[in-house]
Amino acid sequence: MLLSCAPALLAFSAGRSAGCGTAAGSLVEVSPTLAIGVCEEGILRVVRAPSDAKAALLARESLMVDPTFPSTTPRYTVTREGPATTVMTTSTLKATIDMASEHITFYDVASGTKLTADFAHRFVPTTDPALGNASSYVLSQSWQLAPDEGLYGGGQYQNGYVGFEGMPIEMVQYNTEAVVPFFASTRGYGILWDNNAWSHLNPPEGAPLHFSKSPSGALVASFTPTVSGDHAVFADLCAGFGCGSIKGGVLSLAVVDSSSGAVRRVQEWDRLANLPDSISGKARGLRAGVRYELQLVGTTSAEKVFVVPPSKSTTIRSKLGKLIDYYFAFAGPAAPSPLDGAISGYRNITGAAHLYGRWAYGFWQCKEHYKSQAELLAAAARFREERIPLDAIVQDWLYWGSLGWGPQWDPASYPDPAALVAQLREAHHLKLMVSVWSKFDRKTSFFKAMAADGCLLNGSNYYDAWSSAARERFYSFSKAAHFAIGVESLWLDATEPENFPNRDQRCAGPSGSGNADFNSYSLQTTRAIADGLRRDFGDSQGRRVFSLTRSAFAGQQRTGATLWSGDISGAWDALRRQVAASLNYAASGMPYWSEDIGGFFRPDGQHTDRGYAALLTRWFQFGVFTPIFRVHGTNGNTELWEFGAQTQRHIVQSAIRLRYRLLPYIYSGFHRVAAEGYTMQRALAFDFPESARARTTADAFMFGPALLVAPLVSNATSRSVHLPPTPGAWRGFYDGQPYAAGDVTASPAIDEVALYARAGSLVLLGPDLQHADEKPADPLEVRVYDGADASFTLYEDDGVSAADATGGASSGSATIRIAWDDAAETLTVGARAGSFPGMLAARTLHLVRVAPGRGVGVAPAATPDRVVAYSGAKLVVSLRTKRVR
Repeated sequence: MLLSCAPALLAFSAGRSAGCGTAAGSLVEVSPTLAIGVCEEGILRVVRAPSDAKAALLARESLMVDPTFPSTTPRYTVTREGPATTVMTTSTLKATIDMASEHITFYDVASGTKLTADFAHRFVPTTDPALGNASSYVLSQSWQLAPDEGLYGGGQYQNGYVGFEGMPIEMVQYNTEAVVPFFASTRGYGILWDNNAWSHLNPPEGAPLHFSKSPSGALVASFTPTVSGDHAVFADLCAGFGCGSIKGGVLSLAVVDSSSGAVRRVQEWDRLANLPDSISGKARGLRAGVRYELQLVGTTSAEKVFVVPPSKSTTIRSKLGKLIDYYFAFAGPAAPSPLDGAISGYRNITGAAHLYGRWAYGFWQCKEHYKSQAELLAAAARFREERIPLDAIVQDWLYWGSLGWGPQWDPASYPDPAALVAQLREAHHLKLMVSVWSKFDRKTSFFKAMAADGCLLNGSNYYDAWSSAARERFYSFSKAAHFAIGVESLWLDATEPENFPNRDQRCAGPSGSGNADFNSYSLQTTRAIADGLRRDFGDSQGRRVFSLTRSAFAGQQRTGATLWSGDISGAWDALRRQVAASLNYAASGMPYWSEDIGGFFRPDGQHTDRGYAALLTRWFQFGVFTPIFRVHGTNGNTELWEFGAQTQRHIVQSAIRLRYRLLPYIYSGFHRVAAEGYTMQRALAFDFPESARARTTADAFMFGPALLVAPLVSNATSRSVHLPPTPGAWRGFYDGQPYAAGDVTASPAIDEVALYARAGSLVLLGPDLQHADEKPADPLEVRVYDGADASFTLYEDDGVSAADATGGASSGSATIRIAWDDAAETLTVGARAGSFPGMLAARTLHLVRVAPGRGVGVAPAATPDRVVAYSGAKLVVSLRTKRVR
């Protein structure tokens, strides 16, 4: 029997965490207003309160922190350096506290390098309307930034930039924007801000600009910088919330040098969908003492616009809270890169991201929407007839027909959903994902059951995801309609939640306030599905839970949820913005992201428009190198054959076929995500933090350790690509030519991608497949990009078994380490470690040392340098003398 959802029955429950500092011996009470928890050797928790910080820390429940964290008790010392300074030291971190100001400075123990310091905090009294205007605080905390420091993360935003040092960001859930209050620094540390409320990064201070109308009709404001450098521009488009344009907003922000007339474009939002309520940009290279004009043109008049000078600090401010609560994470020099180290700390605090089933890394077909069981099955059959590789197909909304909004199949259109799922699985080797919302039509049994037990928000038709009983009931509806008949996963739509029925209302969250817990609805909804599946379907869908959702929050990776970037436009500039959005999201510690390839809102005539065909092709080519590879859209069918044979051929060859050939590389990389806290889709700042160009590059990235991806994001036929400095040279994936570090011009054919491999890397390619589990990776092609030593570890398992404590499969797994010795010109294929049922005991390796015209492109190498048989024993192969020993 389900519990009532009444708040009086709620208590501290499994799945909520009090965080570190609550165990005996792990808390240092520095003063009545400051307490520090020692979580791990490289993780500290800092709690400030207006009074009695220790009691506030012990009482607080965290939604984002993993309930099992911390799992160990670290060693540390506390000493006094005179009457004014307290020093806390672990093997990795040192924190010095100025007892007068209570400011904390953080140091790397190994090098003695100062990482940062928190130097200002504020508690400004306010009230919370959700709790009858109960007293609360506006909270803020600031940290120092070094001049060459990059700061990444915070979630997904549509501003088109990467790196948010000095840039104001409004951190509130929105269709196309998702909040993850974690920030990673190129100095190797990360800050997790444990607050669920509406927040801001770098909130602008001072007065906004004063605009007047120019003869051209533009709004113009003058300003004169007092310091030189890059200035941020923040446009707050409305005083309240919800004034952003859903379809077709226009906003242009440009800075004009009054002396030279030079124009710096800050934002050009041209009729794209879902213009947020605020947006930021940067005007680079402004000079002190020069008068500039900020020109604003738009269909939405900005409420306030601020120009923010370069800053030596970063600040986070939340609208509500009782205490400042943040985690400081630093992994030290052992991390693969500074950002990797920061993110591994985030995952330790909030939970690991597990490895999905192998099928999930294949291609997903989706559209708005299949209208019947027959139509969906016909599409699946056509994919197999056309030999377009595919692993999952999606049923979007409205499958409930006239029955009402909720997880139920209209028998008139879907007469036998169980047979539908079985036929997709058995005849076509496809998984089915189905759309489920967090709201219900009032006439449905779902709504009536939720309403009867007080499980709805504010009398709305959205359920209260903060209630454990409401989550259980929400899951039970989909269990009966979907999981019980074999549906693999759910598409959890509008989990902000849409239109915010929680705003200014009570909820069953830790604070009791829909305002104080504002941003965490999606975390709780994805948790509802993950908890239920892992409990009830541990031998099937619950082994490796997958959900797709439109919002995100810190800790959501542990629920098996992938964010998709929302309802975006089918336009070139929307594609450009998705690249930056995906990179900042990954740098937030969130490894799984997707998008509507081709855009959700598509133009009329999309199937015959040659310009749109080029956009769709280039968008697919970007999608190959994102974690989840999925097409979706409205205003017509999205199946590739609808766009003509030529476009279908270009997309299959340059994108879908490449994705499937890369599966050994991709699956091994995402095992590292689960086991090591690694990140596969990597802003260039991950691997090249010393490069100023790399730190600000928003339209190119690394995919795994080897491949630099530079997607075409405009209707031009070429683009400039910055190749960061690296030992050896870069090589083109399609031509094998060496490219020195620096700027190059890429002009990829329509069926090619601007793709480069780093010297000293290995890329593993499997055979052509129709679905991910069609056959083992045999033969396995190993492409060697020489110029430096290289190594790569191939990871394999059965593709479905539940994860074990190491991130691998509980049924067993196998790894093979492959290493290239550049001086000796030898490739060592190490002895296989481990095994699993169904493992390929022997395989053929095609070894290719890439050179101009050799080992290039998507197709398997016609004449490998060596073809060797591998049965699990170590091999050393010379790619100079072609001798095996």
